[in-house]
Amino acid sequence: MNKALFLLNMGGPNDLDEVELFLHNMFSDKNILPTNPVTRALVRKIIITKRLDDAKESYTHLGGKSPLSDLTQKLIDKLKCKLDMPIYAAMRYVPPFAGDALKQCKEDGVEELILFPMYPQYSTTTTLSSYEDIIKRCKALDYYPKITMSTCQYFDDIDYIQANVAQIEKAIGDRESSEYDLLLSAHGLPMSIIKAGDPYQRQVESNVSAIKTLLEVKGIFFKDVKLVYQSKVGSAAWLEPNLVDVLRNPVNRKVLIYPLAFTIDNSETLFELDIEHREIAEKIKYDDYRVAECMNDSDAFVNLIVKYVSKEPTPMYPCADCSICLCCGAGDNDDTSITS
Repeated sequence: MNKALFLLNMGGPNDLDEVELFLHNMFSDKNILPTNPVTRALVRKIIITKRLDDAKESYTHLGGKSPLSDLTQKLIDKLKCKLDMPIYAAMRYVPPFAGDALKQCKEDGVEELILFPMYPQYSTTTTLSSYEDIIKRCKALDYYPKITMSTCQYFDDIDYIQANVAQIEKAIGDRESSEYDLLLSAHGLPMSIIKAGDPYQRQVESNVSAIKTLLEVKGIFFKDVKLVYQSKVGSAAWLEPNLVDVLRNPVNRKVLIYPLAFTIDNSETLFELDIEHREIAEKIKYDDYRVAECMNDSDAFVNLIVKYVSKEPTPMYPCADCSICLCCGAGDNDDTSITS
């Protein structure tokens, strides 16, 4: 069967002119702002008005664009050496959108789309949103291939955990790890979304536990290992503890931050963590403040994707023969089937 692989991600502005588009599309997403359309439009306008200039300034520090697209292309180039199928980046809020790739797939007679989420932990705000975007765009094109979710999440996959630990080892280098606090930083979510049943927090906590265990098995010990959440927006209650609060009240002034919920470096890692929050550490006079790279195009991450894309659904995977995907709630419709 003729197949194509789509790497699902939120995306990041490719230039400063796209920053407003990015914010507009993100806060138009019903999964990001789960309220009625009128309220969503009002909140979106308020957020864009308050955040646009600051957002543009942050991307200016990164050369006028997000690094995410270029880093994703490097990953795709490596994957092409191992997978005999077209591979596309499918960004949710800015180009490259899935639409052009889907048009090409339709013209080429691609019969199956394999979707790989670049989100290790499942959330309605990420994996489900990206999945629904693919479905919507296929319908708009009158294109109904088989759609296969290679996995809905992989936060507890041993190969993924090992890849996390490899990035942490790389970042700490030959320094004495026992002198450092390891802050595992995940993107925050409003508590209202968690209370509505989103499994993200539970999966992040399981992810942290697995990393702690593997570090101990490998004889790598930090002074403390803490889960923190970053990128809070607005005044509503979000997941805690907030990274900024932890940094401003240091118990240890040597820290290594690992971006737990990101697989590709972006503005929230390279600017928020490595520039903006570094300024906090410098003002408080930290002895050392380090930020680990995301997995990006590491061989370990390439091999992880290949593993999921190459596997055949079996009864060992609980959603393999379900009409409703138990991981993400995405179900069959009249035109499209999904397996996981």
